[in-house]
Amino acid sequence: MHSKYSKHFSLLLASACLFNMPAHANISIFPVKLFISGDKGQRSTTTHLISSSDEKSKSYEVSVFRWTQDASGQDVLTPDTELMVNPQSFVLEADTRRMIRMGFTQPVSAMQLKEEAAWRVVFNPLPDAEKAQGVRFAYGFNIPLFAGNGFQPDMSFKLTKNAQHEPVLLAKNAGTAHFQIAEFTVQNTTGKTLYSSNELKYVLPHKQAQFNLKNFTVPAGTPLKLVTKTPDSRTLSFDIVEEQ
Repeated sequence: MHSKYSKHFSLLLASACLFNMPAHANISIFPVKLFISGDKGQRSTTTHLISSSDEKSKSYEVSVFRWTQDASGQDVLTPDTELMVNPQSFVLEADTRRMIRMGFTQPVSAMQLKEEAAWRVVFNPLPDAEKAQGVRFAYGFNIPLFAGNGFQPDMSFKLTKNAQHEPVLLAKNAGTAHFQIAEFTVQNTTGKTLYSSNELKYVLPHKQAQFNLKNFTVPAGTPLKLVTKTPDSRTLSFDIVEEQ
């Protein structure tokens, strides 16, 4: 990844945890998670930015990045032109709705994907939109887009310790589609919650993510399970393997 993008966009991704909430106080975006499956020739999709009557006029520039993860689960964003966006820049006036279309010039089937592919579509406010209002902080935001069909995640969870001997949970995806964790609990066999988290993370295909379990203690050998909900509100339960 180009080093000049790494620091900036790691901050952007860190600020994108509230995917089901307004992009900031007076702007909402819907949907906040996009798919281009390729079914029936589909090669494009849309999202909408909606501003409130209290919002000031802002100019935005849209950038596209191919999204992968490194061995430790850190996001890696690389500038990309395969996914096209229209418009690439626009002005969002108060109390208006703006449609943004994203798509590929070729069918998804022609991409010959072996696993689900992922992008981040980044909306950056342009500074000249703020000059008339004096010094203000303009928020950027981004949304994920996934391409492909028929792929499935395959998750496993391991309780281990980091270099500082603090408990961490490793979430490994051996499947071919992403897995989204927005919140989870660690429970014992009676269903008692021993730890809960609202941290949002995506685990891309054949990657893993790490959750720091601050102040979590449990006797060695205690059977544990992770319980989480999918974006469509299905409850999933996974056994947690303890590293010996």
